[in-house]
Amino acid sequence: MIILTVAIIGCSARDIALWKESDRRAAERGVRCFKRANGDYYCKDRYGNIVY
Repeated sequence: MIILTVAIIGCSARDIALWKESDRRAAERGVRCFKRANGDYYCKDRYGNIVY
């Protein structure tokens, strides 16, 4: 039980770190992401082009 708890906490912390890193890289490139009313997400670069 303890091993399972440690594994879950470790993976969660790693996922949070990965998301922060991806947000930082997107900010450096000037990419901003948006959510449409129908639930779709899309991102635009600093020039207004849609990027994937």
